[in-house]
Amino acid sequence: MNGHQEAAQNVYSLSLRHLKAARATADHGSVTAAANSLNRSQSALTKALGELEDKLAIRLFDRSSRGMIPTPRGNAFIQRIREAENQFAEAEAAYRLHARGRRNAVHNPVFTLDVSRKRFAAFIALHETGDVSAAAESLGQTRAAVYSSIRHLESLLNLPLFEHAGPRPTSTVFGNVLANHTKLAFALIRHGVDELRSADGVTQGSVVIGTLPYSRTVLTPRTIHRVLEAHPRLKISTREGPYAILEAALRNGELDLIIGATRDLGTGSNLATEVLFEDELSVIAGQDHPLVGAKTVTLPKLLEFGWVLPMQQTPARALFDQYLIREGVAPPEQIVETSSLSTVRGLLLASNRLALLSRHQVHFDEVAGLLVALPIHLADTSRPIGITLRAHTTPSPAARLFCDELRNMTAKLDLV
Repeated sequence: MNGHQEAAQNVYSLSLRHLKAARATADHGSVTAAANSLNRSQSALTKALGELEDKLAIRLFDRSSRGMIPTPRGNAFIQRIREAENQFAEAEAAYRLHARGRRNAVHNPVFTLDVSRKRFAAFIALHETGDVSAAAESLGQTRAAVYSSIRHLESLLNLPLFEHAGPRPTSTVFGNVLANHTKLAFALIRHGVDELRSADGVTQGSVVIGTLPYSRTVLTPRTIHRVLEAHPRLKISTREGPYAILEAALRNGELDLIIGATRDLGTGSNLATEVLFEDELSVIAGQDHPLVGAKTVTLPKLLEFGWVLPMQQTPARALFDQYLIREGVAPPEQIVETSSLSTVRGLLLASNRLALLSRHQVHFDEVAGLLVALPIHLADTSRPIGITLRAHTTPSPAARLFCDELRNMTAKLDLV
């Protein structure tokens, strides 16, 4: 179980109704007014707040004759609850489009923190595993309990969350929407818990980083090392994959940030990028390539060889294709496409193929003399390298710390 999964289990142990009670109390300034707004008794709300504070081991409110005033820590945590409620509100807006003409399309308890967190935990587990037994095992529940939770949610929604046409249940269109918003909501609550635990100056929690090819050799490993030297209690993990998959994971809270070549997100995106530096592409060859040692090489000569290129739709590939168009030459006849640096390395060492890479990606192979950058300048092939984050939510303490160290590491490596 990775750091986010462990943290998610801790978050799922918090009562959603208790979280809602805390937010309402902060909004109204008193338990009485909050209880009236939620149609609950004052005693029930007082008990809920006490249980939540005991669970978090922190005082969220100062009690006085003036009412209930959030403490500084409590105020920050309640802001995270509001962010989580916003995710359920977005899910509700999508639900109304899917549920036109159906009952329960307005003020549905699924979107108001009035459904047990265990129901959501079962739903997310089945969404991620596609297997009832695996979902039950991951939660320490029975298969019957998982089925019961799913049926309960589907009954409230009057809408199926899973399709059962094949051997494994698969999420419906709305099931995917609800899962994405729910996962991000719980990630935001987890960030709030991390902030409470980090308030004494010792950053705690976990950070999961999506890494694109550029960042995996030097930048990310060295940053991880520096962060853990100073903050050994943090849990850091990385995920690798195509940008589209990492972006989806960032949007639903499975990732905290993505490091690598940034994309043009366009206006209105719920993601944001911070460019750390510009990186230029190079032509890389194995140590025994016939062009190694030449003082200069020409583009036509390079195109006589086979190439290993990034996948279509990646920034590096687009820059290379545009460069060839500007130079008025056709693409190489023999191309192997891969995003795996180990595959590129193996192909270059076993053949006379050439590759399009950043020299930072092959830093250690260059130092060892295994790979060589050929003497040709690929004009206008610089691409921005940076951080991609969610635009409308505040990163967790661990993610903020990691981003700060990334900026420091950029300067130390003289990448700016």
